[in-house]
Amino acid sequence: MAMSPLGPSDISLRDFIEAIGSADAVHGAVSTAAVAGSLGNSLLLMVAALPQTRSDSVADRAKLVESAATLTSLRQQLIETIETETAVKLFTARNMPQASAAQRSERQDAIQLALRASADVPLEVMRLCTHGLELAAIVAAHGTRAASADVQLGVALLQAGFDGARANLEGKLSSFIDAAYITSIVDEIGRLTGETTASTQATESWLKAPPA
Repeated sequence: MAMSPLGPSDISLRDFIEAIGSADAVHGAVSTAAVAGSLGNSLLLMVAALPQTRSDSVADRAKLVESAATLTSLRQQLIETIETETAVKLFTARNMPQASAAQRSERQDAIQLALRASADVPLEVMRLCTHGLELAAIVAAHGTRAASADVQLGVALLQAGFDGARANLEGKLSSFIDAAYITSIVDEIGRLTGETTASTQATESWLKAPPA
């Protein structure tokens, strides 16, 4: 039975999970990646909101409050990408007429435009997860050590979201015909991957650091 193209604000978590597992699901890998990133953000938000901080200082609390505000915004943007992916999947460029050379050219242009729109979604998920991982290092540095396991799980979920979106995006590259566009995407993937690696290592260094 086909699921209607509803976003996460319109259906329950159970229905959303079941919709992803359906053969005719409107939500797919990118939506799942965005959900993973959103959950990672939520765990970091929880740690940032705890009454205890690493040193119980005003500076710690200020950093956590600032990080929490940005994490909240990132989580909302990740949720919005799920609904955007659904809209992209409804694009009908491939069904355009192609009886004449002009129609075929118009159809090809429309398909490339639709593909770029579909590539924008996983790329945005990657960017948002990268930012979340940068904030994870701040939360790890200033949050209570008692919540280290929560930070670790948050990082793992954000990394999973990033990796899932990257795999989806890389799988689309062979469909593009603009070499310059492909190069720009590959460069962006490399830049974001480097940033996520650096942020994850920074977070791990704080979590492994001995108590002061």
